Amino acid sequence: MNASTGAVLRTLLGPDLRAARTLPLLGAGVAGTATTSCPALFSAPVQPVTAAVLLRTATVLTAVGLACLLDDPAARTTVAVPVSRGLRSGLRIAVGLPAFGLFWGASANLARLGVATEARQSFPLGGLALEALTLAVGTLALALFGVRHSAPGTGSLLAAPAVPLFVVAALFLPEGLKLFPTPSDPNWPDAGLRWSLLLVITVIGCAAQLRDPSTT
Repeated sequence: MNASTGAVLRTLLGPDLRAARTLPLLGAGVAGTATTSCPALFSAPVQPVTAAVLLRTATVLTAVGLACLLDDPAARTTVAVPVSRGLRSGLRIAVGLPAFGLFWGASANLARLGVATEARQSFPLGGLALEALTLAVGTLALALFGVRHSAPGTGSLLAAPAVPLFVVAALFLPEGLKLFPTPSDPNWPDAGLRWSLLLVITVIGCAAQLRDPSTT
């Protein structure tokens, strides 16, 4: 990216982020945080299995909100802007992923606080964080695909329903391919390897969708 492109990006930063659909992400993030806060808020300790379910629910909610961030209702009027759609989408991703991380971090801490003290050490925050990051990047890859290959501004129409559908489908996977084991499940390390592979795939997919179509 040359200096002139950087200057244009700085000029577009404010207007483009104002045009982005941030309210779904904010609303979903708040809803997810509220979901995981219940055990700690009401002093009703739960076991790691229950806390993991609550945190995974919050993750899906926030990912669905993230799917709307790349929607661009003004896409038809910005085709002449001297910055590619990929760069503008990358700008939104650079803001959206940290926001997702902040909401997820708050949800994760609340979920951990809600776990009974004697079981708190067995709450697998690292593995759950890997799941969340993979779902977030996968959501963005699907949204980018939708923005590029469907009607302008409708990336969320593909990504938002795909996330919960993926999660539901994953719940029915056979034992050897399980993606959402319970924290005490001996298959937990194997599931982590599968999530790592999925993360690599989603990062590649996201990067591919950010490329300017004119260069492909």
